[in-house]
Amino acid sequence: MPANKNMIDSLHDQMPALFNTQQNTVWKALIGTVGESDQETLELIEAVRNQFFVKTASRPYLDRLGAANMVQRPRFIGMDDPTFRRFIPVMAYNPKQVKAIFDDLVDIFYNKESTTSYTSSILNEPFSLKDGWELEYEIDSYTKERIVFNESEFTNIGSASAIEVVSVINRQASGSYAIAFENAITKKVSIRIFTNTVGARGSVAITGGRANIAFQFDGFNTEAGFGTATEWQITKIGDSVTMTYTGNGEYPGIDQLEEGDVVIIDRAGNAGSFLITELDAVANYIKFNNLFATPETFTTSSSSIVRFMTPVKNNVFLKERRAIVWEVSPGEIVVEVPSSPPVVRRNRKGACHINGVVSEVISFSSSSANLTLVNPDKFPETGAQFYFIPQNEIQTLFPDTGDVNEFNFNSRLVSDMPIYTYSSRVGNLLQGITPELPTISSLNQFNLSSANRNSANLITVTTATPHNYSVGKYVIIENAVQGAGSGPSTNGTWQIKNILSNTQFQAYSFAGSSGARNSSGGTVRMEDAASSEIGGVVMLRSSIMQERTPGPYLWDESADFVLSSLTASLITSIKAGTTKKNIEIGPNSIPDAEGRLIFDFGTERQEGPVRYFYKPNSSIIALDPAYIFKKDHDYGSSVTMIRRRGGIQFQGLGSERAPYITDPSVATEILKDLMKKVKSVGIFLNFIVRYPAQYYSTIDVYSSGIDPG
Repeated sequence: MPANKNMIDSLHDQMPALFNTQQNTVWKALIGTVGESDQETLELIEAVRNQFFVKTASRPYLDRLGAANMVQRPRFIGMDDPTFRRFIPVMAYNPKQVKAIFDDLVDIFYNKESTTSYTSSILNEPFSLKDGWELEYEIDSYTKERIVFNESEFTNIGSASAIEVVSVINRQASGSYAIAFENAITKKVSIRIFTNTVGARGSVAITGGRANIAFQFDGFNTEAGFGTATEWQITKIGDSVTMTYTGNGEYPGIDQLEEGDVVIIDRAGNAGSFLITELDAVANYIKFNNLFATPETFTTSSSSIVRFMTPVKNNVFLKERRAIVWEVSPGEIVVEVPSSPPVVRRNRKGACHINGVVSEVISFSSSSANLTLVNPDKFPETGAQFYFIPQNEIQTLFPDTGDVNEFNFNSRLVSDMPIYTYSSRVGNLLQGITPELPTISSLNQFNLSSANRNSANLITVTTATPHNYSVGKYVIIENAVQGAGSGPSTNGTWQIKNILSNTQFQAYSFAGSSGARNSSGGTVRMEDAASSEIGGVVMLRSSIMQERTPGPYLWDESADFVLSSLTASLITSIKAGTTKKNIEIGPNSIPDAEGRLIFDFGTERQEGPVRYFYKPNSSIIALDPAYIFKKDHDYGSSVTMIRRRGGIQFQGLGSERAPYITDPSVATEILKDLMKKVKSVGIFLNFIVRYPAQYYSTIDVYSSGIDPG
């Protein structure tokens, strides 16, 4: 970025001229907000960066950097900062100290859910606790935490809020802390308990406690102990306790347990959490140790509760989205991070909308030229052009049960999507649609006549009826009866190499040894992504401001005009300070009737609205001769007709679609740069960026880059 430009200027330069961000007040506000936030972040990073590095840090941060590397400024000799900066790299040699700095850097750039181990409650607030209930868990495999919940700490302990629970935990915990986590989709609030240790060394494992009945943290067994009026008999020899299901009441699910699980009992005389040392699902008993157990027979109820759990050690490296620093060997460090850090915070001002009509799809068929919409009342009855954004779907067959499941995922509106036209609208039905609508998702399954493998692992497949497969797709052959030959089975997943006819194709076999094998019968299917019959979106083309550039756009309610999609280009030039009676234009869509024009919209030479009277012919526009042009407009400049004077007016139905802004990946590059400058000589860094998993794809989700040290 040039030294004379800030982040706001840079963002304006990167935006398409079509958006007119310098003059559109809403765009200008949004760009200003984003740019100001980026500029503040950049300046903050630069200020903090200087104190991260020995070469630029000053007191007291320079002394802290030295201390982090086990280097202290020599006393009584008056060593100044420049000399101490040269002294630190000479004395710093322990890679473990560098790893600690890396852990801190990663923790700054990524949220705690990515860098720190935690456990989550299955249940959400309010939590049904009881006075005196305890929660026991282990931090980092050695610190024991025991939290006791007292009635005096809650407004209503039987309906405790997440904030109240978090406050109790944080007052008593020493090596951990809790937060109230709100799910952004469901808006429900649960509890998360974190270790204080950043990185892979940290762990959290719930080991017991009656309070876990109300929370149900990771590892809680939801398949056992939930029976109603279950009768238990407790016997005792020394400290060995046998707890037997008598057969009365609902079965407690002992077959869902194993040794090492924990039984949680809330009953006077036998209350507590105990590790199961032995169990027998046939004799219906479990054994555990409790010196203070009381022999008795009781029936489970709201006042006599028996539940079970499996102690699960939660580590950050088990999370899907993780940011970890690994010291794989002395002097070699691997940094694994997600693709986008949440360090950049965005402030939102204004709003953006598509200026037009949108409706969701109830149903459609690829073989017919019709679409049924939810609410197309504002669609023209005589036909119009529209964009169709289908809901993507893939169908999968589960052979064991014969069930077919549909997995849906949204597609995007992009600039090169086809333009559809319907001839008429009758009620909710758009009729006479051209071109052909996308295909509907299906299993694409056909019965097999034969599947014959040759010695080169090439399978020739013949279907009983015409197929619709294509080269490069993957097919699944199942239940083919294997006949003569010594080669491996023809059942499996294979890639199509050649289409021989509408009933025959050839496919590669990648697995197994070479050898011929003939088979017959069975089925072949292709689980390929296509369109769902429901859930798509239809958008009138008039919703879009310019061809090939479908929204969304920011619209300014206080603007002087609303732009249209009616455009032309100059084939003559216009000089500032001159008047023009007529201008020549190329191919255009500007109507013959009177209107107003904008010249060079979205550029520094934007000018208008300029009144025009009519078009004498298709290539000439008669302008108001009283208008004096203030700027130059070259050959090829854009000429755009405005729809009307004044700002845009919204429907107020909430049907306009707004975009979202994602975090830039540049923050990851800044983190890499920081780590490279922090590390000592002789330490090798390998950065692994983990991208989100893509289902039904062979794309590698990892990107790795090695720094040679």
